[in-house]
Amino acid sequence: MCSRPFRADIVTIDDDTYRGLQIFSSVAHPSAFKRGALGSGREGLSLAHLLRRCSSTLGHSRMRVLMQHPTNNMETLAQRQDVIAFFMRPQSDPIARNMCSALKFIKNVNGILTKIKALSAKAYQWKSLYNTLYNAVLICELCESAGDCSTFLKNLASCDNHKLYEMAVYMNRIIDFDLSKSEGKFTVKPGVDPALDKKKQTMASLHELMSATAKVELQRLPDFVQECSMVYMPHLGYLLAVRTWSSPLTADQKELPDMKFMFQNNDFIHYKSKGCEELDVMIGDTYPEIVAHETRIMMRLTAIILENLHTLAGVVDKCAELDCLIAMSKVCKEQGFIRPTLTHDKVINITQGRHPLTAASCDSFVPNDTESSLEGGFVKILTGPNASGKSVYMKQIGKLRLGWWLYLTHIGCFVPAERASIGLLKSIRSRLHATECVAAHMSAFLIDLRQMGLALQEQSSHSLILIDEFGKGTSEVDGRALLAAAVNTLLFREEHCPHVLLSTHFLDLHKYIVDTSIVRYLSFEHTFQDGEPVFLFRLIKGSTNKSFAHEVAAASGIEDTVIQRARLLMDCIKDNTLPPPDERIMEKLNSFIEIIKKELLSEDI
Repeated sequence: MCSRPFRADIVTIDDDTYRGLQIFSSVAHPSAFKRGALGSGREGLSLAHLLRRCSSTLGHSRMRVLMQHPTNNMETLAQRQDVIAFFMRPQSDPIARNMCSALKFIKNVNGILTKIKALSAKAYQWKSLYNTLYNAVLICELCESAGDCSTFLKNLASCDNHKLYEMAVYMNRIIDFDLSKSEGKFTVKPGVDPALDKKKQTMASLHELMSATAKVELQRLPDFVQECSMVYMPHLGYLLAVRTWSSPLTADQKELPDMKFMFQNNDFIHYKSKGCEELDVMIGDTYPEIVAHETRIMMRLTAIILENLHTLAGVVDKCAELDCLIAMSKVCKEQGFIRPTLTHDKVINITQGRHPLTAASCDSFVPNDTESSLEGGFVKILTGPNASGKSVYMKQIGKLRLGWWLYLTHIGCFVPAERASIGLLKSIRSRLHATECVAAHMSAFLIDLRQMGLALQEQSSHSLILIDEFGKGTSEVDGRALLAAAVNTLLFREEHCPHVLLSTHFLDLHKYIVDTSIVRYLSFEHTFQDGEPVFLFRLIKGSTNKSFAHEVAAASGIEDTVIQRARLLMDCIKDNTLPPPDERIMEKLNSFIEIIKKELLSEDI
């Protein structure tokens, strides 16, 4: 199960269902050096990949959270659908473009505010916070043009963006972003604080004053000293740096008249002179005072920002969700999705549903209808020839009901169909995907049993259960018995039976389950051309009695001799007789028998 906080409106989905329905499909990095490293994977062909159209990094993160928390809250889903419907309108394109441009600058402010609160924020983090504030205000103003079309947009427009605007104005008036970037620290603009400006003016003229003082000190020094300069050190004040005049120098040789020796660093000896003492008195620690003064201003600005932290976090969260909904609207508009009708009734009715992932990977795709209700039957048993489209239809129903119908509906998105009326669910379980793994210490059949057991235990009346060819990992008799018993367990609930879609190769399954009106048998239409089956991938009522396994095997490239032998063996199994011996094998055996006879006759026994 996906780790998530418990909420009553969350539609529960297990990890196997997520993988089996390709909601998420992580693909490892192709490089062996990067494979397995944190963040090296990418999203493969999946629903998450299709919806990856967000404008901001925060939007991408929020999209994944939203997809991991499908909901059956009618009000929440209706609000999301209203937003998608608004942005699908042609007249909303300019607003959508402006919003996407602004959403690019929306950042996750939690980490930035933590740094700011600890007084350790970098210059680029202050700039990111300012851009987030400015563009959040812009997005709120753009939402005002939506009017009453969407409650979500109306709430975002009615946010207290005046506080956000004031915060952005304060930051813009106080912080010199360009100078902060070049100096690598929080820098205040001129005109904010007169005392600070005076200190900075003193600091600006200090370079010339230090140069002039160094020239005066050089005239006082002995003639063998050819070069000196004035330096400032926070703990020692102003010092005169004199280049060594010879090497090595003894302690007595380093002493100069009217100079106090401080220390030597490489080729420079540092002294405290009268000129240095005068600078200490007149100017003092100007630079540390400037830094301390700017720090006090930064602390006051931080206090203002933290006072409005709740407002800022709420607007950023809504902007992230808005980014997700605009991304969904782009996909819905390009793919021609329609808005499903939501209901609390136990009914699912889809007309001409299609599968965008499959449609994108093949030239033509045949849409199909889906109905699940008390009158139309809650349990659909799907049989059909091999390669006729059962598994594709299972994934179509699963994805278009869950990932593409129900799943898209339960995250607030539109669905790819002509019409759709969907009753909200509480959980979705499946037996679709089984991958053997050494680390799991389970065979494929044991994984099937675990998935099936979880589906039966966690189901309720408003659940969807998808079962694809359960029982194929063991003997035919055992598999058929287990499947029939599981289906009967669900059928005994009658009108409280969940929505069930089951595909199977057990063509006589109907003989072993109860006869009830909530069961419907479906199969796929096919025809014959030149004696070979042609699958039309169109769903029809009724069951099939032939798998066309040999025809599919021949079309897959298996040799004719193998196919002919398989047909012969199948007929013998049906007649409960032994198959005739293979002529080529018998010829080889007879040749070996003759050789053995000749050897035995030639031996003198």
